[in-house]
Amino acid sequence: MWLIAEYQAATLFSFRVGIATSSGAKTLFLPTPFAIRTALLDAAIRTGGLVAGQSAFAWIKSLSIAVRPPERVIVTNLFAKILKPTRKEEADEPMARSIAFREYAQLEGPVALAFRVPEQQVQDLKELLVQINYFGKRGSFFQLLDVPRESAELPADYRLLDGMGLSSEGMPQLPAAIPLGVIQVMDDWGENLTFAKVNIYSDEKITLGKDRVRKNVVLPYRLVRSSKGYSLYERIP
Repeated sequence: MWLIAEYQAATLFSFRVGIATSSGAKTLFLPTPFAIRTALLDAAIRTGGLVAGQSAFAWIKSLSIAVRPPERVIVTNLFAKILKPTRKEEADEPMARSIAFREYAQLEGPVALAFRVPEQQVQDLKELLVQINYFGKRGSFFQLLDVPRESAELPADYRLLDGMGLSSEGMPQLPAAIPLGVIQVMDDWGENLTFAKVNIYSDEKITLGKDRVRKNVVLPYRLVRSSKGYSLYERIP
């Protein structure tokens, strides 16, 4: 069973790539599977308590996630003034002025998320999806457009976010055929991830490559127009 929910971005979307630094942060076009699963877990804890979150963790972790991205994405490139902690102990001020590269994406059209879920969890997932109003950064607000709907099959215009994993040497494990589009590095929950490691009040740490894995996901976009201030991408039919 597939459960489909459509969201509209209510603000500019910004979700920096995992390998970015504070001084140079390019944004992804869409929320990552890690952010989507974490948003579901957060909704389960907020609505049902910590025990409900622990019981929901296992089936949220097992969900297959697919997306039909918006028709267009406009990425704005800019430099912004920021404050950074000073590294010198003898500095006169604790913060120093600097500049940083930032990107913000305007999503033109709804973002449709599809979840392959066991029938016994369909109602639970519906209740969690209506509680989500942002993905990733708190300023990246999304509005659910309609009641999530069920589908026996995944529609043809959806793209699975399983991606291409990385080998132990850091090289992508390529499939026999790669679809057209733009490759973006997205993170997801790893097989070794536990509820205790997700819990921010726990002393257990998330290990990159085991608990948090990175995958190369091909989004069906092509670059249509660009300048020094923006880049316009359109979804490939």
